[in-house]
Amino acid sequence: MKCDRCGKPSVYHSTLVVNGVSQTTNLCRDCAIKEGVFNTNPASIFDDMFAPFADFLSFEKVADITCPVCKTSLREFKNTQKLGCPNCYEAFREEIANIVKRIAPFETHKQDVLPKPKTVVKKKESKAEKIANLKEEMHLAVKEERYEDAAKIKKQIQKLEAENE
Repeated sequence: MKCDRCGKPSVYHSTLVVNGVSQTTNLCRDCAIKEGVFNTNPASIFDDMFAPFADFLSFEKVADITCPVCKTSLREFKNTQKLGCPNCYEAFREEIANIVKRIAPFETHKQDVLPKPKTVVKKKESKAEKIANLKEEMHLAVKEERYEDAAKIKKQIQKLEAENE
């Protein structure tokens, strides 16, 4: 296609549809730059898009922190947005937590809401309760046709019953 303005080969194509009527525009590079629709610096698109995230890490006071395993520094992490190894997450734990809080300040993260593990105190079963539970297990094993398991359970029941006598 040729430029609508000067006739050179076009590099910019645009179709505008208003109330069902479409209008197509074809422009060469020079005419597109003159019209302000062609960006001569493609990197600036990304600079503008990611600019709000650039200040998430303030490293002036912590530039000396490095991962003890891979030796990646916090400054390298800022520049590349990549960590060197899994141990970097622990080495830069506080800084990464601050980043996450700034990105999602109203979110609750699992590490913040996990309950403390509770110690479970098992109630000691009496021999009669053990025998009753083993009989249920044996019946289930027979029902599921696990006859070897049922035979082992039966021996355990017999042993407990012998101790009772």
